[in-house]
Amino acid sequence: MSTITFECPGCHTKLLADSSLCGSLINCKDCGNSVVIPIPGIHEGMEVGGFLLKSKLGTGGMGEVWLAYHAAMDRHVALKILSPKFTSNKMFLDRFMKEAKNSGKLFHPNIVTAFHSGVENGIYYLAISYVDGKNLRERIDAGEIINEREALLITKSLIEALDYAWGEYKIVHRDIKPANIIIDKKGSAKLLDLGISKSLDEDSGLTMTGTFVGTPFYMSPEQALGDKNIDFRADIYSLGATLYHMVTGTVPFDASTAMAIISRHLKDPLPPANERNPALSKQCCTLLEVMMAKKREERPQSWHEAKEDVELVLKGQYPKTAVPKPEGGQVFIASGSEEIDKPTMMAVAPSQNTVIGPDGDKAVQGELKGKSSVETPLEPGQPVKSRTSLKLVAVLVIFIMMMFAVVAVTAIILVKKYYSSKKGSRSPTTEQMGYRAPDEPTEKDLQEFLAQEAKKKQEQTPSSGDKKAPQDSGKKESDKKKNTNLRW
Repeated sequence: MSTITFECPGCHTKLLADSSLCGSLINCKDCGNSVVIPIPGIHEGMEVGGFLLKSKLGTGGMGEVWLAYHAAMDRHVALKILSPKFTSNKMFLDRFMKEAKNSGKLFHPNIVTAFHSGVENGIYYLAISYVDGKNLRERIDAGEIINEREALLITKSLIEALDYAWGEYKIVHRDIKPANIIIDKKGSAKLLDLGISKSLDEDSGLTMTGTFVGTPFYMSPEQALGDKNIDFRADIYSLGATLYHMVTGTVPFDASTAMAIISRHLKDPLPPANERNPALSKQCCTLLEVMMAKKREERPQSWHEAKEDVELVLKGQYPKTAVPKPEGGQVFIASGSEEIDKPTMMAVAPSQNTVIGPDGDKAVQGELKGKSSVETPLEPGQPVKSRTSLKLVAVLVIFIMMMFAVVAVTAIILVKKYYSSKKGSRSPTTEQMGYRAPDEPTEKDLQEFLAQEAKKKQEQTPSSGDKKAPQDSGKKESDKKKNTNLRW
């Protein structure tokens, strides 16, 4: 393992790094500034593939960009040199060469054109048109907030470029951001880095599982979730996020980690742009909502529709594309000359499949489920219940009616049983009254009968002076009464 020594441009501290990490960013141990580890052997005055390196323009995700002079064509170019950490990886080399191929197809006034690529002494390079100007990131970092009209005109130009790339070659940029947009000396916007775009007509397996192409600050939700079916609507979202950054001076969602930023793109409502820049028109704020809708089905469904929306806002009108409706909440629709003051806020509760980021944020893996809404009603306009809320109300009403029906039926049954029991008590059976059938005398009945007979005998016994009755006659009379009582 070889090392490379270089100097921090900020504090001039000597730094040491592994040469295999050339082209990567590290933090200076003294001043804390981000420093690019230089590619060994690449220096000013060196010639690569017939291009003379004059000065370093910057560092990208895949390597360095140099201002170079092409003597054969007598012109200056921007030469992109691939970092050595990628040259041993066939996948990244294929991706780099694909960038050259895709960029070489595109000829549009708002696209920076690539015209040559190759490899020399193990150095892979791509020559693209040099644009003399500043990228939007430099202007924003300097504290400039782009005027709304200028930002909309830039957005319109980029829409035309992306419409061309999609319509002709089905190419998606996938990394639209202020640093990839240069404004030349004439004020024309130029789009850079279509090389990490995705051509849907070719193999799309260059991205490793679990990785993604793009910048988290401007990344669409479907791109963050690793959707393989990315189309132009992902670029509409990223362009909307870039427009947001231009007119407010801040990114839509910020956090300390890439995972936390992605999480906010997935679940957080878009912060109202006019709260960050009160000078913004409500029409422009609505356009940002439309372009940055969480669901791609709710964004403009073609670049033509996106361009039409921007043109309407430039005329002081609202976009034609409808404002996204939060599920389970309500939206406020402005009719005629009515205006929308604030967007309806929607917060999405994460599903069971979540990843907790370092700062406690949850990034959702796969599709989000279990959604809830937090409503921020607007003063003007009338609330219109969404279909979901109407369904919930209907289900609730049916449930309450069913509960009433169950209670009513139960009450009827109980009352009926109660009255039946009361009615039965008015007509008791012979058993309930203590009687038995005549042919079934009880032992108690016999005892009472015998006691009564004994008493009668005593009453009928004559005194000592009386004449005795014949025995047979008394016996017959006793048997007769006994039989009569038994029959009873």
